[in-house]
Amino acid sequence: MSATIIPFELPKNEAVMSVHSLIPETAMTAQMLGTERESHAVQISADGLMLTVGYSIMEASEIWISNRKGQTAEGIVLAHDYDSGLALLRPATSLGSNYLETAEASTVSVGDRISIVTSENTKAMDAVIFAREQYAGRWEYLLEDAFYTIPLCEHWSGAGLLNKEGKLCGIGSLALGLKGPTGDIVPGNLFIPVDLVIPHLEYMSSHGKKPGALRPWLGTLVEEHDAELCVVGLYMGAPAAKAGIRTGDIILSVADQPVSSMAGFFRTLWHFGPAGTRIPLTVKAGNDGETIKEVLLDTVDRDSFFIQQSQNMLN
Repeated sequence: MSATIIPFELPKNEAVMSVHSLIPETAMTAQMLGTERESHAVQISADGLMLTVGYSIMEASEIWISNRKGQTAEGIVLAHDYDSGLALLRPATSLGSNYLETAEASTVSVGDRISIVTSENTKAMDAVIFAREQYAGRWEYLLEDAFYTIPLCEHWSGAGLLNKEGKLCGIGSLALGLKGPTGDIVPGNLFIPVDLVIPHLEYMSSHGKKPGALRPWLGTLVEEHDAELCVVGLYMGAPAAKAGIRTGDIILSVADQPVSSMAGFFRTLWHFGPAGTRIPLTVKAGNDGETIKEVLLDTVDRDSFFIQQSQNMLN
């Protein structure tokens, strides 16, 4: 009599952890994102390296990671890549060796049936790639190629998007309305491609950032209104506020290059030079709608600004 041993494959969800982050009330992002944030993190190596969405752990004073068995460990932030919006974590003590292999964005196409895994559900959620397009976020954020999925995953923050082969291709970032071919708005999600950081994991683990120059940051929140770029919020103490820009102002140009869209503004800004570059803006004052002012901003890198803010909170 002979027997065949069938290999047992753990469910993909076993590699997805729950993340609970505590943020001081004095944090810059506390009012906007909350002082307690729940998300997921996906383990991508046997030694505990995990990916999550960066805003979920931003400015956290405590991070706790739990596996599906209820075991919990303090989370350590190894890197927060503001360009992609992804963060790299590791638990202080091992929560298991289960992990998901990653794959490039090129393995996913519009119309593909994919799976979404979270730390809450025992089964993966079936979904479809609705579109692959750029996404511009008002917090000086631009993804040139994001995954848009339907239907809506209600617990999207840090969830894992798996391609048809079951490999991790994206991390959940947002819930948003997607416009269908008939003009109807369909609720869905935005996922960040993981291959924006996968080639740099070793460097990020050691240096806290990707290799290369850091982008210049102004500390603005901007939105498009009737082909105008309106400042709708400011980080106090950041370059824009220090230079005299105010909420309601309209940004007209960067170094005499006209800008009228969020994506165009960000690209022009980032191509002008690295963090630390002094950048001139032409702005129309929002209080009267007529006054044109020239401002000169001493840009910084976003990471150093929030590190300094965190130090101030703890002192």
